Amino acid sequence: MSNVVDTASIERELSHLWQKQALEAGGQVVTRALTLNLVVRARDSATAELVSEIVQRLTASHPNRAVLALLRPDETPSRLEAFVQANCLLASQGQPQVCGEQITLDARGTATAQVASLVLPLLVADLPVALWLPGPAPFDDPLLIRLQGMLDRLIVDSRAFADPARDLVALAAFETADHQGVGAGGSGPAVSDLNWSALTPWRELTAQFFDTRPLLPHLRRLDHVVISYVPPAGPRLNPTAGLLLAGWLAACLGWTPLEDAVSIEGPVVRLYLRRAAVGVGPHAIRLVTVDVYPAEAPAEAAPGIASLRLQATDGIAADFRVERTSAPGHVLTAAEVAGHAPISRLARCEEPTLADLLAAELRLLSRDRTFERALRVAATFAARLP
Repeated sequence: MSNVVDTASIERELSHLWQKQALEAGGQVVTRALTLNLVVRARDSATAELVSEIVQRLTASHPNRAVLALLRPDETPSRLEAFVQANCLLASQGQPQVCGEQITLDARGTATAQVASLVLPLLVADLPVALWLPGPAPFDDPLLIRLQGMLDRLIVDSRAFADPARDLVALAAFETADHQGVGAGGSGPAVSDLNWSALTPWRELTAQFFDTRPLLPHLRRLDHVVISYVPPAGPRLNPTAGLLLAGWLAACLGWTPLEDAVSIEGPVVRLYLRRAAVGVGPHAIRLVTVDVYPAEAPAEAAPGIASLRLQATDGIAADFRVERTSAPGHVLTAAEVAGHAPISRLARCEEPTLADLLAAELRLLSRDRTFERALRVAATFAARLP
């Protein structure tokens, strides 16, 4: 197509594509089962190819109309093209073939300025709208600025932030401001962070320590936490996974960051909080420290949490650990409490793919309140980082 893209012609091309798909199915029923609009911005061909693969995989759980905006403003000559494709799953004999659809808007040079206005008429009415902005600095993106009023969900990945501390603060500010925004559901879009979604197995394994009555009392007596992480590739350390995990613990356990909440010793970020002292009095408090630092790991190690250690020294000594092992997809969990036999086990902790993380966030039908509370605490720490 030329630099002038007609959205009506795109819809006609999609209709033709569905007719062709039905003919090629040889009499098998082809179901166009769209459950949401997924808008994605890519800045290079490699990201666009990855997004297309993920959208294809999402068809199984979230058949969608995907609008992929490939924006390359620095490339010349100026050009705008549109392409359509069907994303179909192989169906069992006698079962309908379920398909989604993808529209790719490939823009270069000054033509990138036209894309935001083209996306709106391409959205399927009465379906939720999710905007996924992979990569750094999502909050100044023209697509977000143009579509924010009608979004149901904004999806980012803080592992890719260019300035992790500043951008985590910006993410929290965006989430807070959106409670007063106006969107498709009467409020601003819910916010998802794929980095947070990747923490789900770690949070579940940590919570399992305290599912048993003998260990539960120690949860309120934790004094010291150590979190190590494998940093994503990039020019600077990105501790956002550790900060979010610390924020989750603080939000769930009622820990309050101190005024001087952060100190830095080399690569170690130490966080200072207070909690209610146990068995002392209604107003007594106790200091809690959280150390977040980059782990030494093989070059091929996936970014994310490498280990988590929770310690209680107030009264009865207790030590809880979750840490990666050399066995792929497994972690070691261990609990040692004074007066009890140590407990340890090898637990499965598969490394989720981007498609897995995205599907998990798209399953959410409302705001993730736990994430929002954790994010606000994490942003309090991030605001004090250089």
